[in-house]
Amino acid sequence: MLTPLILSSLIGLASLAPVDLASCEPSKPITASSNNDDSTTVGTSALHVRFSDIATQPISRVTFTLDDGATINDVGTFSPGVVIDHNLRLANTQVTSCSVSAVTFADGTAWDAK
Repeated sequence: MLTPLILSSLIGLASLAPVDLASCEPSKPITASSNNDDSTTVGTSALHVRFSDIATQPISRVTFTLDDGATINDVGTFSPGVVIDHNLRLANTQVTSCSVSAVTFADGTAWDAK
């Protein structure tokens, strides 16, 4: 009787994200005004993400899905237990949140939230 219960618990654990997303905060460019009422936009919109690899192997790509349905990737070598703090270029300034939707490990294997 316990075998189906244990199996269902393991399946649930397998779907957990291998990334701990601590924060996902969009920022907008700064608009500066001059004395003649002209305004100048300085910088670009960005998505500030702070996450860590909680898997046992390095990650090479993390895909974030934004609340508008668009995706953005952070690519690099993300070692287990290391906090990553990045600003990613963002096209849509109306974004308010994101989630981790996919991960590619350095060995080519992948995790998908679907």
